[in-house]
Amino acid sequence: MQTRFWLLLALSVTMLSLANPCDAQRPEKGKKKQPATLAAAPVDDASKYYHIVGLGSAKGDTSNTFPYPTVVLEVLDTEHTRVVVRFPELGMLGVREDTVNEPAFFVNDSLRGYQPPEPLLLLTFPKTQYFVLIDVWSRDRKTLLDSKPFEYDMDVQKYHTAHVSYTHEPTVGSGAPTLRRPFKPTLLPFTIATNPAWGATETLDSSGTYSLIFRDPERPKRLAMSLSMRPALVGQVDSAMWKNFRLKAEMAFGARGVATNSIGDFQVDDVPSRTYIKGGYEFVSKTGDSTLDYVAAYLTPRAILMLFAPLDLPNEQLQYDYFRAVARSLKLE
Repeated sequence: MQTRFWLLLALSVTMLSLANPCDAQRPEKGKKKQPATLAAAPVDDASKYYHIVGLGSAKGDTSNTFPYPTVVLEVLDTEHTRVVVRFPELGMLGVREDTVNEPAFFVNDSLRGYQPPEPLLLLTFPKTQYFVLIDVWSRDRKTLLDSKPFEYDMDVQKYHTAHVSYTHEPTVGSGAPTLRRPFKPTLLPFTIATNPAWGATETLDSSGTYSLIFRDPERPKRLAMSLSMRPALVGQVDSAMWKNFRLKAEMAFGARGVATNSIGDFQVDDVPSRTYIKGGYEFVSKTGDSTLDYVAAYLTPRAILMLFAPLDLPNEQLQYDYFRAVARSLKLE
């Protein structure tokens, strides 16, 4: 069902193509950091402050196989100036920027390597376009002396099978089925109020597909709830796009000719997050065996999100009310 949902929405929304990095080596913990092959450095006119030796990416370790943007510089004056490197478009939605004030590693005591603490997650294959911003400040950090962006292409083909997964254990024992507490995943910057007695697994692969699966430890083979996300360059959400989005969402779950019951539009409570969440649409879908599934779909300028939960007999109304509250609790940070 969920695969059908993404296929149909892909027909109506252009999938996001963000740009990304090149090639250096991110060492394992405890080992000296060494750069790998870097892209040719562009010509810069900030040569009185630094020389760019290379722009690239660092290879992820066994726990995170996505690339880390990397800049290697020869800084000419460390007594009177301070170099700061900014890495934009990080995170699942490509909306975060990490500012790195100190080098992550040194090469031959003369070259300085800068990397953000988090990897680049949105990749386009075989090349990803990316850019960094290099700022030069006075040593006392009161005067900005120079600031320039540098663009480059990163060869990311070797990351085509990148995959990362995190497991979250329940925080309480079995309790009331309608209990809700804020849950914060590792990969996406949001919170959502879910049952703290559930365990969760979140995964991300190089296609940009994100999945957060909740299960009750007392019934581990049965899905309690899932939240999925796909990057999408939606841009401005107008009435025509919103209507088409709702239609495609219902078509995806109206399988085998079984009709869906439209519930309607809703807004999340967190006003600041509406920079990213423009609105939600929810409905109940009947499956082939006449059981019910609750579905809430969110459309954002940069992503499509879907919340999915099967409803249990004979507590359908109670669970329906519960998942409606869960859907409205989503807050992007």
